Amino acid sequence: MFNLKKPKDKEFYFITFMVVILQIILSFQGFDVCDDGFVLTFYQQIYNAPESVEYNFVYWLSGVVGGAWYKLYENGGVLWLRFLAIIFNTFTFVVSYKILKTFINEVYALLGLTIVLFVNDFGFLTFYHNYITALLAVMSISFFLKGIMKSNYNLLIIAGFLLGINVFSRIPNVTLFVFILVIPYAWYLQNKMVFKTITAPIFGIILGFITVYILLLSLNQVHIMKNSLLGLVNLGKTEGSSHNVLSLFYTYLHNYIKLVVVFCQLLIFSIAILSVLHFFKNNRFIKGFVLILISLLLLYWFKSVGIFIIYVIGYIGTLGVLFTKQIKQEIKLLAFLALLMMLFLPLGSSGGIRSSGYMCIWLAIPLFFHFISHLEQFSIKISLKNEIISKDVSKNMIKFLSLFLLLIYSTQKIYSISQEAYFDQGSRFNKTYMIDSELAKGVYTTKERSVIINDLLHNLKKYVKPNDYLLTYDKIPMIHFLTETKPYMYNPWIWIYDSYSFKKNMERAETEIDVLPVIVQQKFETIFYFSEPTEYYLNDKIKDDIRYNNGFDSERVKLMNSFILRNDYEIVWSNAYFNIFKSNKK
Repeated sequence: MFNLKKPKDKEFYFITFMVVILQIILSFQGFDVCDDGFVLTFYQQIYNAPESVEYNFVYWLSGVVGGAWYKLYENGGVLWLRFLAIIFNTFTFVVSYKILKTFINEVYALLGLTIVLFVNDFGFLTFYHNYITALLAVMSISFFLKGIMKSNYNLLIIAGFLLGINVFSRIPNVTLFVFILVIPYAWYLQNKMVFKTITAPIFGIILGFITVYILLLSLNQVHIMKNSLLGLVNLGKTEGSSHNVLSLFYTYLHNYIKLVVVFCQLLIFSIAILSVLHFFKNNRFIKGFVLILISLLLLYWFKSVGIFIIYVIGYIGTLGVLFTKQIKQEIKLLAFLALLMMLFLPLGSSGGIRSSGYMCIWLAIPLFFHFISHLEQFSIKISLKNEIISKDVSKNMIKFLSLFLLLIYSTQKIYSISQEAYFDQGSRFNKTYMIDSELAKGVYTTKERSVIINDLLHNLKKYVKPNDYLLTYDKIPMIHFLTETKPYMYNPWIWIYDSYSFKKNMERAETEIDVLPVIVQQKFETIFYFSEPTEYYLNDKIKDDIRYNNGFDSERVKLMNSFILRNDYEIVWSNAYFNIFKSNKK
């Protein structure tokens, strides 16, 4: 389509090297106290006090890998685990490229993969379950494709094995078992018998489950995994919880309504751009002026729709390949698997596509460029009363439209990445201050954020030491990691619990744990950004405030206040942002 030459190996290595360098540069900035703290505490405690991070065992495989990496260099802290994320990201990039270059132009593969890698505005998180999920998924696809094309049962067993162990990096990954449908789809394309072939990945899945069970036994963690899985049943029993089945279904449904809306908006923008090219082709001034206006609208639109525009592009690419007759059958198999990955992998996530969509599109976006490269010409027809207006869209116009949208999208992404890190908003030029902790060295944030956290850490060390129990309420799990303390309620981020699970785990902790923890209670919002503090953060009667925007549960607050009262806690230190409580009970 773009008359591009296939890159040589040295060019691939150069691009990969640049991708790694960019990831490393971005990893030094941004300090998140929520998601990062949630997973970092898991890695810190999985081999030390695994019962204290029982909830995290639904992401057990990421904990095993992250915990082993943490043990290699315990003083590496946040930055060390971000380097692990870069390793997994880069491996996913390379494996995806190796799959794609067999079927499509390598330039389209590299272009699409680079877009996927930087699709998030905020740069990169610490290593966590989505990274290992994506890598294992694309590796499984690789073995499925090789196994089918070579009729090799052993390769299909490996594909199934990878699917089996991937369930334990994120329990909803069980949905990826649908990859097995690629075998009857191949039969449909090639008219081959598949029954015997289907048994190979199923055997591999069983083998993966057995392997995980043996590892759990060897680590003496079977009972913890059992309790964690039972906890999933309890989670979501509260009406309105974001984790119950009905809420997850509505999230998924709303995601697809959003995708339809975004597709229609993209269609309108595309028609507008093509119309400008047609009606003002002889007037460069007016054409340029209108395109600049459209560019400004696109910049705002790309920012507002986020991941959904890329997801729409992925669907256009995969469905386009599947329904284009002249495209080879082998590429259709790849597109079919990429489509299944997009369709089923976000299931089970409380944020759906919005929060986990970026791990589902590694193969779909490059296929978009492959698909549009096969578009020679098509017609747009518009009915106006009794008149039908028809306009042929040439290959050159498709090329211009694609490059124009890509340029505006890339511009928006570069600007957005410069203006925020994950849950740490503000220009990267202002992120020049460090947290006063060995485990946060090398990570820079804003002055305001560093002052708030440092004040707490300097005072908290008077009351807790490593391996003590600590209860952080309710969106500050990073404090566990920085102080090397054990979560009291089996979960470093207790905001995840709905009120039913919160009560159940609080009562269980009081029964099973002999000591009462020091409590750190925040008085401000920490999800997305640091808000101004409020004195009524633990007031369950005030309803019209910022807390309700981020999962506030008044019943959970009542339970927390009751715990403080019945265990005779008092505030031993306080500032505008935090309270530290200590019990007077002996």
